[in-house]
Amino acid sequence: MPMNAPQEYYELEEKYSKEKDLEEKENILKRMMVILPKHKGTDREFGSLKRRLSLIRKEASRRPLIHKATAIRKRWPRVSLVGYNSENILKMFKITRLDNILYGIVKANNVQIQLIAVKDPEKNKDLLLQSEIIISKEKIDRYCSFQIVSEKIDLEKALKDFGVIGVYTENSKDAVAMEKGETVMNLVKKLHLKTEKNAYAVIFGKSAKFQGQRVALSHKLDDGDRVFIKI
Repeated sequence: MPMNAPQEYYELEEKYSKEKDLEEKENILKRMMVILPKHKGTDREFGSLKRRLSLIRKEASRRPLIHKATAIRKRWPRVSLVGYNSENILKMFKITRLDNILYGIVKANNVQIQLIAVKDPEKNKDLLLQSEIIISKEKIDRYCSFQIVSEKIDLEKALKDFGVIGVYTENSKDAVAMEKGETVMNLVKKLHLKTEKNAYAVIFGKSAKFQGQRVALSHKLDDGDRVFIKI
């Protein structure tokens, strides 16, 4: 019995074969498992995908936690801390040391952010130039247009002031980080979904005129919205 898989499946298969990053390979496999039709003709293919996914996760678990700081992949939003005591930061957040910096993925307002802490801005200017937000004990120039000078580190307030909102999809516990003013279509693109001509969304949250409102993909989202995308 033929698989009858959509064209996107074969495009993802090709992308998977060329991808080097383990996290991205895992994401590709998960997407392939979602779009592959469920019937007897695809049982063997599903088994193959599950085995590949298991092998990738085992390989990722064997990799050391310490990597070169220069190899850090950009993730939005990135928040950089400058000039704070390293030991205090390690007590506040579950992050690790990479070369001469501290690095990790942490949650603020239920949104995952990329957090970096450095002592010397000049030695880490490439990382700072890619940051959306810099929180520092003293004013620094040239690296980022949005800076907060404070003795205390308040990630929640920093994200709110910058305009980061958290949007939920269906039954997800973690929010997708988005910029204030972005739309359902922006969310669709972040999730790498393909929509049909008559696609729409059902919204529960502050941006809805009433709970369960049906909206177009051009609808602007608000913090805490839960979005059911109908593609």
